[in-house]
Amino acid sequence: MPGLANLDWNLLRSFEAVAREGSLGRAAKHLGLAHPTVARHIQQLEEQLGQTLFDRTSTGLALNDLGRRLASVSQAMGEEAAQFLAVAETARNTPDGVVRITVAELLADLAPTLLSGLQDFTGKRQRVFELIVSAEALNLLEGDADIALRHLRPVQQELLCRRVGGLPLAPYASAAYLDRMGTPTRESYDEHWYIDGVSEQRFTAALKALGGLIPPSRIAFRSDALGARASAAAAGWGIVALPRHLGDEDRRLQRLALGTDEEQQSLPIWVVARPSARQRVLLRTVSDTLAAGLEARFGGNREHFEPA
Repeated sequence: MPGLANLDWNLLRSFEAVAREGSLGRAAKHLGLAHPTVARHIQQLEEQLGQTLFDRTSTGLALNDLGRRLASVSQAMGEEAAQFLAVAETARNTPDGVVRITVAELLADLAPTLLSGLQDFTGKRQRVFELIVSAEALNLLEGDADIALRHLRPVQQELLCRRVGGLPLAPYASAAYLDRMGTPTRESYDEHWYIDGVSEQRFTAALKALGGLIPPSRIAFRSDALGARASAAAAGWGIVALPRHLGDEDRRLQRLALGTDEEQQSLPIWVVARPSARQRVLLRTVSDTLAAGLEARFGGNREHFEPA
């Protein structure tokens, strides 16, 4: 039927109201529209359908046979629309549901602790947190995840972004390595061996920010797995950069000075959420909880380098 591809659903809404209320005036009052607007909607709908839906009588409009058949359909559509809105409203206001959080490996161990206060083991609530550890920036706008903890600010303007601090990094090495190679200094950094990532060379970028360059020939081990890099350092492969909250607790490793006590390199921390977090209680609660916890712990660390 011509014109149906561009059918304005507001016309159907007016038709359903007139069919239910029995007059243009009462339908207009119910919809909160002007009488001429509803009359125009009925006229436009009939023109698009190429069919009349009402018989014009001296007392007003009366549904014809086609109008009565379509009225039953439009009534069902109205009920479905109300149910649609009810489900959307429930999803918006409920504190329960599934939240998918994508996070870089450097922050993965922190998320469960920060969110522990939101879990309810009484069985009264149904909250599920899915933590996706990935070096890739998943597309929140396309629903790959709901919330992200990132080190770079996203370029998509629609996302809700909050800078909450910086993740302090420091170099570490094993006692066996230091006994064999000595403690590195600013002058001797190019004489040591290093451990870095494959897809991202954050350690190389950190030292470059301090004015030091690691010759590619001095990289002894590469891995994108944080645990593998730490284990390689513990095995004496070389010097590795780790978040201080992890490296300081690893008894296999010793933290090394970067040069002066004041110098501290860190990765920026961004809490990023889908636009729906403005309306959905659960997403807003999780986003705010992560942001508050990270800012309380790392908010004072503002000096940072941007990974190359």
